[in-house]
Amino acid sequence: MTETDDHPGPAAPAPRIDRKRRLTPIWLVPIVAALVGLYLAWITFSEKGPTITISFQSADGLEAGKTLIKHKEVVFGTVKAIALSDDLSHVEVTAEMTREAAAHLRQGTRFWVVRPRLSASGGLTGFSTIVSGAFIELDPGQGDSERSFTGLEDPPVVRADVPGTEFLLTADRIGSVGAGSPIYFRDVQVGQVMGFDSSNLEEGVTIHAFIRAPFDRQVYAGTRFWNAAGISLTTGPQGLKLQLESLQAVLAGGLAFDTPATARTGQPAKAGTTFPLFKDQQSVEEAQYTVRLPYLVYFNESVGGLAPGAAVEWHGLKIGQVTDVRLQYDAAAGEARIPVTIEVEPQRIELVGTEENFGSGAVVAGLVRRGLRAQLKTGNLITGQMVVTLDMYPDAVPAELGTGDRYPVIPSVPGQLDSAMRSINGILDKVSALPLDKLIDQANATLKSVETLAAAPEITESLRSLAGALSSTQQLLSQANTDLGPVIEKLPPLLATAQQAVQRLSGTLGSMNQGYGAESTFKRDLTRLMSQVEDTLRSVRILSDYLEQHPEALIRGKTGGLD
Repeated sequence: MTETDDHPGPAAPAPRIDRKRRLTPIWLVPIVAALVGLYLAWITFSEKGPTITISFQSADGLEAGKTLIKHKEVVFGTVKAIALSDDLSHVEVTAEMTREAAAHLRQGTRFWVVRPRLSASGGLTGFSTIVSGAFIELDPGQGDSERSFTGLEDPPVVRADVPGTEFLLTADRIGSVGAGSPIYFRDVQVGQVMGFDSSNLEEGVTIHAFIRAPFDRQVYAGTRFWNAAGISLTTGPQGLKLQLESLQAVLAGGLAFDTPATARTGQPAKAGTTFPLFKDQQSVEEAQYTVRLPYLVYFNESVGGLAPGAAVEWHGLKIGQVTDVRLQYDAAAGEARIPVTIEVEPQRIELVGTEENFGSGAVVAGLVRRGLRAQLKTGNLITGQMVVTLDMYPDAVPAELGTGDRYPVIPSVPGQLDSAMRSINGILDKVSALPLDKLIDQANATLKSVETLAAAPEITESLRSLAGALSSTQQLLSQANTDLGPVIEKLPPLLATAQQAVQRLSGTLGSMNQGYGAESTFKRDLTRLMSQVEDTLRSVRILSDYLEQHPEALIRGKTGGLD
């Protein structure tokens, strides 16, 4: 073993361990990632809105994770879950809203599903959802903060941000009017029907009507609303009357309103003011006459065509209407009569020269004493509608204003048709009373006598003689200018022949006058024949007078005509 091996060298120094740690740049990666994550988490949490629950009748068109909640096409949230309620009566939709939507989630906020549907006015809404899919629309409310809502099955008629005023209308029935029906002011659509209350149908229906600004300033306490739905076809004394507000009103129904000039005073009506709804515009015009006086009129004739609502007229002007028509049998008198109840509106009649009005009983009683009577007349020949007319009949049987069980009784006179039928019946009675058989027998006997007389040989001989006389006279006149000598020779026998013909004709006419009568055809023919004979004799007299004044004409003749 060597020295080196026996005696080792000095020992190696111990290593120094530095316990101070240093961060390397690699540690920056997780730190930055953590900071980014925290920032994103803070951003997500800070932008996340509240979670709300909306209940609908069904989940038609809704899909969790996809269906959006919008307001005027701005996204306010997303549907996260859809579940049935415990009683299976509806669905509950859970939605996460944005932070911007939180301020609008209040009592009165409304939600509804936008999908293609036909509106009350006949238009198609939600057409864009055919491609994009259904979504939930939000209409902000004005109440306290809320997180649970009940969705609407139909879109609201008016959004909350539309300026205007809501009024209440009361009616016995709504007809074809419904939510969304238009409201017109002078043929311009200015509002819509929002809906109606049916909680107390025994007393009527209350309709909620919304009028947009600034047209709501046209509604006053005296404003009149009426039903303008569809087509109004009425018949009356003036004929058929067709009233149509607009084509949209025909399809969807509608209301209209107007304010008389005298009612445009004071401030416009406040929200919630109640107005009566009239059935049509004519009813509005009738409403200005508030005083109605009932009377009874009894008719013993047919009242076919007379119905409640028929006009009561005086000189063609309406002063009231018929309110009731019924049949009444009087057992004591053993006869049936028809009491007709009428209402006279005295505000339609202006009395001059007196401080009383037509509604005074003394005025009506005085008119009845002077001849005021009621009568049935045909108001329209096409429809057969009857009206009750009041007029003065000075020659009527004196009467007083009666006192009925309920109302005063105005006397009546037979109607025009009844009077005409009575006249016709009177004529028929007179005709029936005539001895027609005897008259026919006498007429037949007269005709036979005429036939016998016409066939008598005396008539034939007289006519032949007269024809010969006329022919001779014509020859005499034609030869008078050239040779009056032969004429003078023929004149005595000609005059004798004419005299005999006239005598025979006179006797014949006497017989014919008894057989024919003044208007017979044979008499007219004989009259015409006698006229010709008279003309002939007149010519003969003229010829005789000429010969007396100019006897030289028998020798010289005459070339000129007779004067």
